[in-house]
Parts: sequence; structure tokens; C-alpha cells
Amino acid sequence: MNSFQAIRDAKRRDGFIQIEMERDAILLEEEQGKIRAFTITDNGIGLNDANFDSFNTAFSDHKLARGGKGLGRFTWLKAFDRVAIDSTFIEPGEEAQRRRFIFDEDYELETEGLPEPSPGRPTGTAVGLIGFREPYKGTCPRTAEQIVQKLIEHFLLVFLEDDCPRVTVIDQGLVTSVNEVFDKEFRATAAAHEFEIKGMPFTLNGFRLTTPKLSKHKLVYSANQRGVVSDKLEQYLPNLSTRLIDRDGNSFVYLGIVQSPYLTQHVNPARTDFDFASGDDGEVDQASLFDDEIKRAEIREESLKCIEADLREAIQSINEVKEEKLRNYVKSDAPQYKILMKYTPEFIDKISPNASKSEMETALHRELYQREVKMKAEGSRIIREAEKVDDYETYQQRLSAFMEDYNELGTSALAQYIMHRRIILDFLDRAISLGDGDKKYPLEKVVHQLVFPMRSTSEETAYSEQNLWMIDERLTYHTFISSDKQLRSLEMFESDSQKRPDLFIYDKKLIYGEGDQPINSITILEFKRPDRDDYTQDENPVIQSFELVEAIRNGEFKNEKGRKISVANDKIPALIYIISDITPTLKKVLKTVDAILTPDNQGFYGFNKTYQAYYEVIDYNKLLSDAKKRNRIFFDKLNLLMTNT
Repeated sequence: MNSFQAIRDAKRRDGFIQIEMERDAILLEEEQGKIRAFTITDNGIGLNDANFDSFNTAFSDHKLARGGKGLGRFTWLKAFDRVAIDSTFIEPGEEAQRRRFIFDEDYELETEGLPEPSPGRPTGTAVGLIGFREPYKGTCPRTAEQIVQKLIEHFLLVFLEDDCPRVTVIDQGLVTSVNEVFDKEFRATAAAHEFEIKGMPFTLNGFRLTTPKLSKHKLVYSANQRGVVSDKLEQYLPNLSTRLIDRDGNSFVYLGIVQSPYLTQHVNPARTDFDFASGDDGEVDQASLFDDEIKRAEIREESLKCIEADLREAIQSINEVKEEKLRNYVKSDAPQYKILMKYTPEFIDKISPNASKSEMETALHRELYQREVKMKAEGSRIIREAEKVDDYETYQQRLSAFMEDYNELGTSALAQYIMHRRIILDFLDRAISLGDGDKKYPLEKVVHQLVFPMRSTSEETAYSEQNLWMIDERLTYHTFISSDKQLRSLEMFESDSQKRPDLFIYDKKLIYGEGDQPINSITILEFKRPDRDDYTQDENPVIQSFELVEAIRNGEFKNEKGRKISVANDKIPALIYIISDITPTLKKVLKTVDAILTPDNQGFYGFNKTYQAYYEVIDYNKLLSDAKKRNRIFFDKLNLLMTNT
């Protein structure tokens, strides 16, 4: 930048800047040594008295109007051991003079850089940056092509000017014209946009870079025609996660450069960042609450609008491919999101072109949730406005449109729930049929866990984890469930019993009068190990359940406020389910309770007058078969095929 400014100060139309690189020695010809030094030469105004005085003044304001912070030469010594300066200048009415000196940590103001006459020598400056230090040396781009790209990106706005000096890079004798690279790869595709934020003007210049070395799209925030910091655009525009293709089939990377007097005013002295808040993730800067500070997120948001306009054609092509991929995923794996397909233009930009199935699932779930929240808010507004309606016809149209959208969301939720049922039945199928060579099956706790998590209650278990519908749809509507917990451990049931029913369910009336609120039904479920065939009369599962029913009817409960509520009477309905394979020993013990064989020979049922309890003994295969039959119509409608095991 010093060279660019020196040439402008000299008012030269034939200005040039030459950057020569010096490399470490290498052993293998095919390798390139690391860069160890740079020499930058120009034919500008030179280090005249005014410039030299500024050089010798910390925090000089000599170039303040052009963005100079007076610190540039100190950053030289952070990255290099020393700097060799050779500069020729001409003061008005005098002959050419030359300054030659070394700038390092031992630099002496009083003795270094004294001028010496040099008649006939052209003006200009050569700056040798010598002794490249780590870690900068190790991370510096290795090839001349990369250096050229970095130079263009950093000074892109300078190269855009018609009177930009000629800039060349020399690497081991090979000369590269930076201006030609700029004209070929940058200028031809440049686009400009202007916008305002809080009355402050901003300009965005957009470039399509076809060089194959680049892969990341960037937005650069610049000050004084130089890049300061940048954002990776893929973090904000998922479509820009890969190179784009133009109408001629050429791949490119987008580079946006935003500039403004506001950015110039707020760049820090080292020109590495800005002194205003980012505005990301709800960040609040207390100082900014009382002024008109513009945050980086606001600048980015407006810039992204311009960038999307620049790339509309390329993005549309990407979205068409993504939409087809998304539709195929919904059709084969996620039918519950089918209703979202007509809204894809509203959210397709948020999905990455390389999205996996899990990432598509996440994006669709998020979109569906956001629509549900929006619809609930809209529903609340419609209800509130109902009392103020003057134009009923308009209100009715709005209500009809709302109900149509809301019913679609309901359909999606139902589809998702049916998909859940299919998966659970697949698991059940495996649990009761997979075994080893000895015909030993998984213990009953595997099936138990599918129906309802063990060692928990309905107050501890999410509704989505409760699958009582596999046994009986009516069991879904319950007040309280205890799964494999001792009755005496339940806060809502006062009892000293150590019995641990697999599932203990009770229900109560939905509407109460004054006074007590009696429990009006009990359900008990027991799971037995598949293929078990060692039942005895003492282990008759039906009689064991009868005894448990009796204990429950004689117990007392507490409501959610801790007040006692008694059982309505000792005859409240009791329903017992025993889930077990129908083996010979089980059939034998069931005869003692007069159990009746079901017509399909896969279960027993009966009603015991003494205990006033209805019971069913259901074979695992029957449990699975009946559940499939009850849900088959739903699976068919959603094209969900059951797994054949």
C-alpha cells in the first residue's frame, strides 16, 4: 500500500510495483523452498523528508486521511528480522537524493537514513523484508500463484481503478503480471451493489473467481481499499458450501468485498478487526445501546441479500437438484413431511447441497416445528380478533385458510406417529422371534421395554415412549402407570406391598363433584418370557394378578395435592393382560380358572366372578399379528411396508 500511495503522490501514469521473492535452498528440484525474504520495489515519490519524518514518528498521522495508522513498519519487525530500505527522492528545487539504511530493533533515529546526493537517479523505493520469522514463514502461501491471489484479494479495490500501477511478482526468474490475472479472473465478472444502514452508505463488489486453487466463498470487510476480516459464506448461505457453476459450465468461487466510510472509521490500528460489536448470537454491547452503532451482523445481512441476487441463477440450479433429492427422501423415508413439499421455496436455501439423510431430517423437523409455532400464534390471534370482527366474510376466509394449513400440520403429526408404530412393531417382531440354536428367546423385559420403559412411571416417561397401543388402544388413556416398581415405593399409592407388577395402571373420572374423587378402574399387565414352559399352580400368572387386584382395591391413593382419595368400591372394574407364549404348562394352570380358548387358538380369556376381574392371556405372536392388523390401513395409506422376519 505504501508503494501504491507513493506512485499516486508522484502523479505517475507509468507507475510499477515489483515483488521479488527469495527462497530457502532445497535438495530436491521438484520441491519449492519456503520463502525467506521479499523485496518490494516501486517508482513512486520516494522517502522524502516529510515521509521520513513520518517514518520516524510512532503513531504518525501523516497518512491518517488515507487510513494510515502510523504502525505499519512496526509490524515488519514482528514478521521479519530486519528491513533493508533503499529510497531515492527529489525535494523541490534540488537534485535527487538517496537514503539507505537498515531498520531493525537497533535502529537509531539520529544516525540512520541520512540522505546523500544521487544526481540523475530516478525516484522510487526498494524495501527488503529479510529473515522471515516463524510462525509466519511456515504458514505463508508457498507458490507464486497463491501470493498473487492473496495480493488481489487484499488490494482488489485498488486493482479496480483505471490508473492502477503495473504490479508483477518475480519468483525464481518467472514473472507474473498481477494486473493480467486480475483482468482475466476478477474484473470480467465484477458486480457492484449499494445499500444503506442507518443512513450510512455501503458498497458491495462481487467477483467470480475461476481459479481452481480456491474453494471457499468469502465476504471480505474492507477499510481504506484493503481487506480487514472475512466471513465464510457457507456458514450463512448453505448453497455456497461447494464451488458454483455458471451458465457456460465454468466453476467458480464467489468473493464479495464490502466497503464503507463507516468501516474505515472503525478499523483498529493494526487493521486486523473493527471496534464495533459483531451482533451474533444475541451479543449485546452495553455501549451500543445508546448510539447508532452498526453491527457486523447487520452489514452481513444486507450484503447477503446482494450476494444472493448476484448468484440467483447458480443457486436456482442447485436448489432444483436439492429439491428432487429432498422429495425422494420424503417419499421413501419420511412421509410425515410430505405437506412441507409445497413450501420448499421458503426453506430449500437453508439445506446444504451435500446434506445427508440425517441433516435433511433435521432441517425438515425444524421447518415443521417452526410452522407449528407460527400456526399456533396465528390461531391465537384469530381467536382474540373474533370478538372485534366487523367484516365476517373476510374473517371467515382467513379462518378457512388457517384451518386448511392447520389440518395439514395435523396430518403430518399423524403420519409421524404411524411411522413410529411401524418401527416399534418391527422391533417387537425381532424380539419375539430371534433366538440362538437352543431356541432360547430374549427375556420378557425386552418386550416390556418396548411397551413401556421398566422401573419408571407415567410421570417420568415421555408419552412418545409409551406403546400400550400394541396391547389395547384403550390403555393409552390412563391417569397413572407404574412399570416394574414396588407398590410401596409409589408416592400416589399407600401400600406396604412389595409386589412389583410389570405394569400397574389406574384411571379416574374426568369430572368430579364435591368431596372425594374415587378411582374407577385398574389395569394390570404381566409379561412372561417367550417360550417359557415351567408354570406351576403356585406360579399361575392369572391368580397372581387376581391377588394383586384385591390388594389394590383395599389400598388408598393420594391426589397430586397429597390428599387421600379412596377406591370407589371393592367392585371397580379390573382388567388383566398376561402376555406369554401359550405353552403346555400354561394351558394346564389356566384350566383351574376356567379360561376360555380364543377361536384362533392363540390365547385365553375369561371373567372371574369372585375377584370381579376380566383377563386375557395373549400369545406373543397374536399380540404382534393383532397389532399389525389394527394398524395395517394406516401403513397402507402411507406406503409403509412391514418388515418380514
